[in-house]
Amino acid sequence: MAGSSSAYDVIIIGAGAAGLMCAATAGYRGRRVLVLDHANKPGKKILMSGGGRCNFTNLNSTPANFLSDNPHYCISALKRYTPQDFLELVDRHDVEYEEKAPGQLFCRDSAKDVLNVLLTECEWAGAEIRLKTQIQKVREVNGGYQVVTGSGVLSCESL
Repeated sequence: MAGSSSAYDVIIIGAGAAGLMCAATAGYRGRRVLVLDHANKPGKKILMSGGGRCNFTNLNSTPANFLSDNPHYCISALKRYTPQDFLELVDRHDVEYEEKAPGQLFCRDSAKDVLNVLLTECEWAGAEIRLKTQIQKVREVNGGYQVVTGSGVLSCESL
């Protein structure tokens, strides 16, 4: 399919925790979403984190825990999506977890549980995940973006 072109509302580069969460969120907002990653499996770092049990949130996170040139951004982001919001998502998927240190939540069994939550949410939201895809170039074009991959050119409004 070299040279082919496909249009999406949003293309997300990276099928890690942040990329998958962004994909599900954008998909639930009615956007046509594509996640691209060079790896053969999504969420590889999730599976390694926390000794394979994934420290998936910290209930005590505050803007003071983050460094930023714009401290107001952190305040805004944490007000919009709190650690409790993610905990509710995990609970909806019946993931068992435990608190190791005050506020630090880990999967009881395996980090695969959190990865499965994110992949299921992406599926439910209609986000497409394409693996083993090398990104060759990203360019801004006519108020949108083109992502040149080994299998063709993809277009989107947001990146």
